[in-house]
Amino acid sequence: MSDSKWSKYVITEPKFVTELAFHDYSNISGFTFPDEVYIDKDLVPEANTWLDIIWIWEKTVPEELPGLHSHPFAEIVLLVGSNPKNLRDLGGIVEWGMGAGEEAERFTLTSTTAIYVPPNLPHGPLIYRRVDRPILNIAIGLGTGDYR
Repeated sequence: MSDSKWSKYVITEPKFVTELAFHDYSNISGFTFPDEVYIDKDLVPEANTWLDIIWIWEKTVPEELPGLHSHPFAEIVLLVGSNPKNLRDLGGIVEWGMGAGEEAERFTLTSTTAIYVPPNLPHGPLIYRRVDRPILNIAIGLGTGDYR
């Protein structure tokens, strides 16, 4: 990428992350690793946003990515199918949890899905029950500051 005025905002080379809060990466398979972070404070200092892209190609190890957790910023999670003729076809079955205790809810997802997670709301685990075709997982943390 050139050193033009705006090139600092066009990220073509991600930061590879092998350690991330709330994630156990000690014994893994089935998804892109290391994590590919395309926007954070290191890559775009003024962005105050965190963007991570992961491909899932089979049931993951560990099964829960990650377990139940929360953070002080809002998050958008996109689960996108890879069927070029039908974007809504997720290509698998994914379970998603929001809330904790008596307020906990589980969702079974079979179509491309966008999830908004308010700040401090416990969420997870994310479980890939069946993966027929690769599933793109994009996580966007909003107002993250120095989240790692």
